Amino acid sequence: MRTLYLQMIAALLLLALPGMVSAEAAPAAGKLLVDIRLEAPETPEARAYLGLADSGSFNPTSIAGRLLVIEIFSMYCPYCQREAPTVDRLYQAIQASETLRGRVKMIGIGVGNSAYEVDHFRKHYQIAFPLFPDEDFIIHKSVGEVRTPFFIITNIGPNDKGRVLWTGAGQMDKVETFINRLNGFLNLD
Repeated sequence: MRTLYLQMIAALLLLALPGMVSAEAAPAAGKLLVDIRLEAPETPEARAYLGLADSGSFNPTSIAGRLLVIEIFSMYCPYCQREAPTVDRLYQAIQASETLRGRVKMIGIGVGNSAYEVDHFRKHYQIAFPLFPDEDFIIHKSVGEVRTPFFIITNIGPNDKGRVLWTGAGQMDKVETFINRLNGFLNLD
């Protein structure tokens, strides 16, 4: 009986260990965003939205604007699927705001998803902002293997470029709450 009890404790510790490691490696407010490389979108409209002159790889902190909202998602994540309409409403609210439009950009990174899967997710949930595949989990590992969905707000403006301002896991706040948070960060400069 004692052996079974010790085995159960050992199994629970092994299951908890990856989450403990991930939590420590996850982006944190005040830290710099890890170096992420993405391939520029194929469409001229998406490149123009991001302020990218041409194709090739780029670091998200080089996107034109002041703030960047990154959603780490997976096509297969039921929470990401449920949040997709709310996340797209956030994008639409940013685009409708004279204060935020052009200053706040959004991207999504599909962890473990191929370009085909990301494109399917975009079409199925009618996502208007650029989504990028992370088929080999390279970006996911670099941001601490966070659970999905995971949101990061980082500074991409000239001051503190790449500084993480806020992170959130799971269900996104109400759109109005998120908009207020973005306005607050813009007012810090």
